[in-house]
Formats: sequence, structure tokens, C-alpha cells
Amino acid sequence: MNAYEQIRLRIAEDVERLLEDRLIRREDVQNVIHHAETTGKKLINPSAGRSLACYRPKAVTYWVEYCRVDEDYQVHTAYSHRMVMKSGGNTNEWVKSGSDSDWLCNQCQSTLEVQTVRLQYMQSIFPINLPACSHCGFILVEEELATGKVAEAEQALEDK
Repeated sequence: MNAYEQIRLRIAEDVERLLEDRLIRREDVQNVIHHAETTGKKLINPSAGRSLACYRPKAVTYWVEYCRVDEDYQVHTAYSHRMVMKSGGNTNEWVKSGSDSDWLCNQCQSTLEVQTVRLQYMQSIFPINLPACSHCGFILVEEELATGKVAEAEQALEDK
């Protein structure tokens, strides 16, 4: 048994349907949570008591919002995208403009700031302002963006 398979999930029916619609398997969710909990690389929302983490095992980045309930993990949502997130080098050189994000970087305990970063898909690179940690460079691609404009851009590039 792989270590990620020991992650026990609680998933409501509506979230289960969402995962199915988005072609996200339970195994993908378990991998994200396992990666986040073993590395500490995740975002936390202290007021909501939730974590948000991503993991890119191959060509897809999976995001999972979850919280710990006893020995299990309650999954609140999950989404994915195929864009590769790239910082612009030294985070001290990023264009920063503050943030109203509720998420904090778990590793740095820093609030996220909107920063100019790059998303790459196939041979195209898109500069975009996204919340990110100024210390370690963890970039947040929010669910609405990933399932909206990013998904549309990926489809348009594939159709070319």
C-alpha cells in the first residue's frame, strides 16, 4: 500500500459529483493531501480552519481544499489545471500590490500578496497577477480562475 492510500477521506455527495465532473479521482485527492501534510507546502485559512494545497505529479496540477476531522480529511472542493506556474525569479523583484486573500503560506506564515507571475501552457506564456507568498514563491491559482479563464485558455491553445 502506498503512503497516500492511508489518507482517509470524507467527501459529501455534491463534492463527489464535482470531482467526477472534473475528472479528479480520489487517488488524486489523496496524493495532494499526502504531499501537503508531509511537506508542509500548503496554504492555510486560520479563520475557516481549512488548508488548500496543490500537487503536480505529471501534466496536471491538482488543488484540494480540505480540513482535518479526527483522523480523516474532509474534502470541501478540488480542481485542476494544466498550466505550469512560474515565478519571475527572485521574489524580491516581483511587482507586489497587496492582497485581500484569507490564505496564509503554511511554511512561511506569511500573508499572500498579489504578484506578477507567469503561467505557461504548451509554448505560450501568460503574465498574470496572482496571490503568492513573497518568501517562498508559493503561487495560488484560485478555483474560479482555474475552472474559468485558465480552462478556456488551455482549450483555445489545444484547438490551434
